[in-house]
Amino acid sequence: MMKHRGHLLKLQTSSTWPAISDSGEITVEGRVKDGIPHLTRVGGFEVDVSLEGSIILCRQVDQPGMIGKVGSILGEENVNVSFMSVGRIAPRKQAVMAIGVDDQPSRETLKKIGDIPAVEEFVFLKL
Repeated sequence: MMKHRGHLLKLQTSSTWPAISDSGEITVEGRVKDGIPHLTRVGGFEVDVSLEGSIILCRQVDQPGMIGKVGSILGEENVNVSFMSVGRIAPRKQAVMAIGVDDQPSRETLKKIGDIPAVEEFVFLKL
C-alpha cells in the first residue's frame, strides 16, 4: 500500500497475487463469491471486501474511534460509504480497514485520513 496513490488491481486466475508497498512486498488473497471477486486477506489480516467500485485500504493501529474518525472525514466531504470492514491481528495491535466509497475522495480528503495519527499507511483503489 502506498500513501496518496491510487492503483488499479487486475483480477488474476490465481487466488494469491503480490501487492507492492513502500516498505516491501505483501501478499493479498482473494476468491470469487457469487460471481464477484472478493479480497479475503491483506498481508496477515483477514478481510472480506467486494472488489467493486472504489475502496480505501488503511493499515492502522487498532484503537477505539478509528471507524468514526474515518467515517466522519468522509461524511464531512460528502463521500458516501457503501461498506466498511476491519481485520486485525489482536486487540489494540495492527489492523486493516477497508472502506467502500461511492465517490472518489479529493486529495484533501485522503490527506485528512492520512493525517490521523493511528493511520500508518493507506491506498485509494478505483476498481
